[in-house]
Amino acid sequence: MSFELFNIITAYGDQVNLTVEEDPDSILNNLKQFDNNWSKYNPRKDINRWGLSVTNLDGTLGPGPDLDSLYEYNKENNTNISESDFIVPTPVYDIVRSYCDPFKKWLFRSHILKLPPGGFFPNHVDNIGSTIDSFRLLVPLQTCNPLDNGYFIYEQYKILFWEYGSLYFLNTCKRHTIFNANDEDDHIVLIMNIKLTEESVSTVLNLIEA
Repeated sequence: MSFELFNIITAYGDQVNLTVEEDPDSILNNLKQFDNNWSKYNPRKDINRWGLSVTNLDGTLGPGPDLDSLYEYNKENNTNISESDFIVPTPVYDIVRSYCDPFKKWLFRSHILKLPPGGFFPNHVDNIGSTIDSFRLLVPLQTCNPLDNGYFIYEQYKILFWEYGSLYFLNTCKRHTIFNANDEDDHIVLIMNIKLTEESVSTVLNLIEA
């Protein structure tokens, strides 16, 4: 897909609050049943970050390419797995279905990410090139704001602020860094990858608060 379609959304901003929200505390409490199912995210990296799959290849929980760098996984295993292959809901899906259901037929690899104290994502972009196949929606759940010592740094100098439990579109084609400077609580966020189509873009536009 071309960026022309993607930029219909970015015309409304790089960080757009959508009209889907749930009580974040309720979601976090429901996630406790999966405390033993978190898997290391990109395990070849010595960085304290963990994932809980919402969709993957077979609907089960545990380590796998859905919680890895696809570029590095494919290179090491001589495979050609893409974001669009991870479409089978796991048991975690039911906990976050209010966010996922409106986009279910376009839902690609999606997971909940946890950064314990000191965990981080280095400065990066999520799409490079002249085409784009999907876009990111996310839901901040815990320790994502500066007042909680959770930092989402955008374009290397902007600090983003969030409403916990709210669904957002975020333009992750721009550089961003995430760091949890809280000394007790985990940074927790739901990340959804959505196939870029005219229908999925229209769904986002219909969820933008007037």
